Amino acid sequence: MDRKENPMKHFIPITDLEDLFTYRSGETRLGEVISLMPGRETRYEIFGIPESVGVRANYGIGGTETAWKSFLQVFLNLQSNRFLNGRNIFISGYFHFPDLSQAPVEELRKQVEEIDQEVSQKVHEIVSAGRIPIVIGGGHNNAYGNLKGTSQALGKPVSAINFDAHADFRHLEGRHSGNGFSYAMGQGYLGQYSVFGLQKSYAPEFMLADLTARSNVQLHYLDHLHFTSVGEFREAIQAALHHTSSQPLGIEIDLDAIENVLSSASSPVAFSVAQALQFVREVKTAPHLAYLHLCEGASRLQDERSYPLLGKLLAELVAEFVRQ
Repeated sequence: MDRKENPMKHFIPITDLEDLFTYRSGETRLGEVISLMPGRETRYEIFGIPESVGVRANYGIGGTETAWKSFLQVFLNLQSNRFLNGRNIFISGYFHFPDLSQAPVEELRKQVEEIDQEVSQKVHEIVSAGRIPIVIGGGHNNAYGNLKGTSQALGKPVSAINFDAHADFRHLEGRHSGNGFSYAMGQGYLGQYSVFGLQKSYAPEFMLADLTARSNVQLHYLDHLHFTSVGEFREAIQAALHHTSSQPLGIEIDLDAIENVLSSASSPVAFSVAQALQFVREVKTAPHLAYLHLCEGASRLQDERSYPLLGKLLAELVAEFVRQ
């Protein structure tokens, strides 16, 4: 499809950050130095996808649309200092898609296809400009748009390490948050794939049979990683990096892989925040890093459960990723 015929009609540029951070005399916040226009020094471009269409299309609980604002309010108030100054970061904006929360699943899945189209175009634009996208929010359906946009921009398949309790490799039954990777691989956008933290209790047998039969797929089970030493955990990350080293690498982090973080699939049996930060610290050294995507987290779900610390968690993960 000609991209000129498919404009990003739902993308809203951010033109002012001042209402999102607080000035304090003698201090400099990230919001004061982060750019709203890309420059020659810009390495990272942050944008948001505040939607839960893909989650609800997968029979989940909506709420992932709350992550983007929660992230911005904390991240922009972090200190700009010798460890992180923000001058190589550009925040471009966010998508705002129509609310179809009362629509049937079939209609939601059609809307996910439209979201795919616009997200892939945005990622294509960023990667083509030589920047690394940092994508915040939305369901894991957006892994497909990330992989497609990156693959088309670079003219080759992309590898992915998915820090996730689920492989999201469900049947090609219409787009939703549970089949972004199966669609991407089936269409040639995803090459080498490593699932880091797969939870045995929630992996359907049909999916396990499919994944284990593929030589380009590597599975690291949470049941083992959760109890390893720091050194063994690092070795597993290095194994995932080695498996995916032949192609540009996308990093996908599903927040439901971190213990007790609010999401449609929250779990008390998951990685710790310290392990998630270690994972980011290791994978950001990959030589052909393509993008980072943080998804599935919510500060409030539609069933009224809330998690006020989500913004801080997202901000710390991004800060660790961009910190030199």
